[in-house]
Amino acid sequence: MDGRNKKFILELQKKPAVRRSSGLYTVDGPKMAGELDLADVENVYVTKSFLASGHAADCAELLKNVSYELIQDSEMKQISDTVSPQGILVVAKQRKTRGIGAITDGVKAPLILILETIQDPGNLGTIIRMAEAAGVTGIIMNKETVDAYSPKVVRSTMGALLRLPFVAVDDIVKAAGALAAGEYTCGEAVRIYAARLDGAVDYASVDYRGASAIMIGNEAHGLSEELSGCADQNILIPMCGATESLNAAVAASVISFEAARQRRLGM
Repeated sequence: MDGRNKKFILELQKKPAVRRSSGLYTVDGPKMAGELDLADVENVYVTKSFLASGHAADCAELLKNVSYELIQDSEMKQISDTVSPQGILVVAKQRKTRGIGAITDGVKAPLILILETIQDPGNLGTIIRMAEAAGVTGIIMNKETVDAYSPKVVRSTMGALLRLPFVAVDDIVKAAGALAAGEYTCGEAVRIYAARLDGAVDYASVDYRGASAIMIGNEAHGLSEELSGCADQNILIPMCGATESLNAAVAASVISFEAARQRRLGM
């Protein structure tokens, strides 16, 4: 591997601006690499030890149809963002969701997560992974939320990043207002719920079976007053003991799976 490629990969992992300008990101490890659309693959780097391992089977189609560069284990350690590289790293094109309409088109009673300024990569990755499991239609986030294509987010999603549509918008308040007005759902208003510590009602007492959106705010400051103003209802998760709040990913999970339960059971 030449120094220019090595430098670019390291910058791609460390600098959101490089990911934005290039439209690329890195996938480290066989499971997610094996799920990539071959048309999105730019470069593949593998080690001899990986090719000799059983993990190579997870990437059989990728390795069969895309040329790859064989590098030393020491080189893989230099370009990998993980402490213990698994022997394959892919530079891939970012999947583009073409606006909010791409999340709602053809979906009856969408269930949407609206994320405001989530800063922890692990939280965002966990939310994306959880959202797929809970049957969330898609995620809308503001540009101040951590980059969904940062290596830590990508790893945390465990491949859900490739399957669940999401979009980062310049004006999340405007986006929430448009959903509430039915702009993206053929005139059907999306009912919006704001998860807040001063929520007026128990999160489990509201009806998520229709077109719904759940708003989750920043880990330290919660939802802004401006975005909260778009909500039809403020909701809270009742808690015991002295705990004041839940982790953003946990809160999103609790509410999303309640919505999933209602939709599955019709109640």
